[in-house]
Amino acid sequence: MSQRILKVGIGNAGLEVGTLWFEAVGGREHSSFQYSAVWLEHPRRFAIAPMLPLTTERRFFKAQGEQGSPLPAPVADTTPDSWGRGIIRKDTRFNKKGPTEPLTEFDFLTAVDDFSRVGALRFRETEEGSPFLATGEGGRHCIPPLLHLDQLGKAIASAESDDPDMVALRRLRQMGTTLGGARPKCSVIDNDGSLAIAKFTSRLDMYAVERAEVLALRLARLCGIDTPEARIESSDGLPVAIIKRFDRSAQGRIPFVSAQTMLGAPSATGATYADICDALRQYTASPRIEMRKLFRRVGFNILVSNVDDHLKNHGFLYASDGKWRLSPAFDVNPAPERFRELKTAIADPTRPEASIELLVDHAFYFEMSADEAVEIVRAMADVIAAKWQELAREIGMSRAERDDYRPAFEHAEADYALRKSSFRAE
Repeated sequence: MSQRILKVGIGNAGLEVGTLWFEAVGGREHSSFQYSAVWLEHPRRFAIAPMLPLTTERRFFKAQGEQGSPLPAPVADTTPDSWGRGIIRKDTRFNKKGPTEPLTEFDFLTAVDDFSRVGALRFRETEEGSPFLATGEGGRHCIPPLLHLDQLGKAIASAESDDPDMVALRRLRQMGTTLGGARPKCSVIDNDGSLAIAKFTSRLDMYAVERAEVLALRLARLCGIDTPEARIESSDGLPVAIIKRFDRSAQGRIPFVSAQTMLGAPSATGATYADICDALRQYTASPRIEMRKLFRRVGFNILVSNVDDHLKNHGFLYASDGKWRLSPAFDVNPAPERFRELKTAIADPTRPEASIELLVDHAFYFEMSADEAVEIVRAMADVIAAKWQELAREIGMSRAERDDYRPAFEHAEADYALRKSSFRAE
């Protein structure tokens, strides 16, 4: 049996929030968490997730199902996803000699650099004065400036190969394991000094994925959806999407949890947007405003064929006074070749179809009238139809690439939204 203990802090000041215990026994992993008296007595205290209410109780966790985590959900939100885990596994395999124990969730948690860790939670050893995990010597971070994009692109290409360069792997482990998702990426310091995500072209790509994501985010903003700033840069002649981190501000780190954590769901799929509406009613200061934002995003996902809308790709930022708000939209990826079926169903998990008619029929879940829902959807469809090709050209999509993505923007659901004056009666 191996047990590890970490102190959990929050924000730029690293104020102590609680203690995390982790144990691995014969391949079984579990953890526990307890708030500190310092946090419970702090005038600005709040529950770091609804499933962790502010009490003195020590709470215990184990994985629920094959995709579950043995860590508390808001802690699990800060661990890497498939891309980062792949880098960590490769680095462990190629840079260590002799047999090694299987990696645990604790290993993935502690491999993430403190400077770029998602949200505001931070972790350190229990010794007094110990630094936060994975920071460089003297507290310096390893996140490179944007001007290193070409070097980063080469490192990622090496990491994707069957014979990766060990130095490249180690470098990517330091700066490329913070963020979720399956696509190659790493953290960078943008030209204005802010933290950003650099998403790179993969050697396996069949489509202009990075340009398409930037296109979708810009279209979403034109449709009245809050999105991070996004643009295309170049690395060794290939497009790289540069996307601002929305969990940072001039004041510092902003607490973040995924929708999966907010709902207390055992996996990233199987829930509904109606479930998210229930969470918005309970945990946000302005539920009706937030529900309208959510409705707009669901409609946009359908109109641009984003079928990767699972609960990890929706998030919440802490507002104040124990309340949360929807984060900006992220990981919106048009999929022209995919079957149009949402990962998060509208209201019934057995009906995941990406249907405008179904969405408007369930507008009441979002506390909206059908007429209001119709106007929102039709207005977004108008914007997308009028602007997608123009914006695609602006971000460098070739004619062939635009033709590849045409089915994502021009399809039966978009036509339906454009031609209907009412969805309630034919």
